[in-house]
Amino acid sequence: MNKLILLLDRTAVLFIGVAVGAVIGLAFLGGGETDEAVASAPAPVVTPAESMSAEAPPTECAVQFNRSLTNSLAEGEPVQIGVFGDSFGDGLWAALYRSFRGEDDFVVHQFAQQSTGFTRYRSLNILEDMEEKLDSQPIDIAVLSFGANDTQGIYSGGTSAEFMSEEWQEIIGDRVDAVVQLLRDRGAIVYWVGLPKMRRANFDAQIQQQNAFYAARMRELGVPFIDTVPLSVDENGQYAAYLPHPETGERTMARANDGIHMTGQGYGFLTRGLEQRIRGYVDNARAEAMRERERRGEGTEQADG
Repeated sequence: MNKLILLLDRTAVLFIGVAVGAVIGLAFLGGGETDEAVASAPAPVVTPAESMSAEAPPTECAVQFNRSLTNSLAEGEPVQIGVFGDSFGDGLWAALYRSFRGEDDFVVHQFAQQSTGFTRYRSLNILEDMEEKLDSQPIDIAVLSFGANDTQGIYSGGTSAEFMSEEWQEIIGDRVDAVVQLLRDRGAIVYWVGLPKMRRANFDAQIQQQNAFYAARMRELGVPFIDTVPLSVDENGQYAAYLPHPETGERTMARANDGIHMTGQGYGFLTRGLEQRIRGYVDNARAEAMRERERRGEGTEQADG
């Protein structure tokens, strides 16, 4: 039992001390990768689902024009975006914050927390933590990214499950389903952002197993899955610390020294397509809100004036 508990906590050290902070132009600084990331031998690879491109059109399959969002837009209120995840989610928040900074129509909230994950409920129950955050700050759009701390087995309900085993997938799947349902019950559309290519081969193999698992799960739930692997590799599909800037083509440092996280600009490369999807979704929802007001006759007086 002691050995198992130790196993569950091994990956905690991987991301401790790695933070984005409010200053978002800087890269993460960190040491090289260690074997702490690999908590158990890889299980057979899950067959990848057909991934959704980060550049896909803004029509989303999850919730089309949620009532709370259209009501907020009709009243001229800003769209509330919440970003949940671990330290990688923290980086995504920073990039989205920078993208929407200075715009009155959007507010981006930082709900990510380092060293967390769906295998680490002994440290933090994500569902309970999310409920508390939503109680104090309702949101219209949720962006989720987990998994970097979850390349390990799990102990739940008196039984243990090896990483990516059927039992592991059932436990993690149930936890993910509950989180997505909570967000939808609170009136939010959900996006899941997958993890990019990793430098160390063993760790990358485990991350891609999780990406395939979450892509399949999100398809079942009707949640857009943002595949970031194609955005984090070179022309040969290999890990690359430097990537071409999407606007200028200039060779830009996109990965942190640890071979796991991104730099400030690197996170921006990953969220570029997501930002476009969010803007497109909100524009369509705003148009629907205006049509609804016209149907109710609320815009008649203003139009006649």
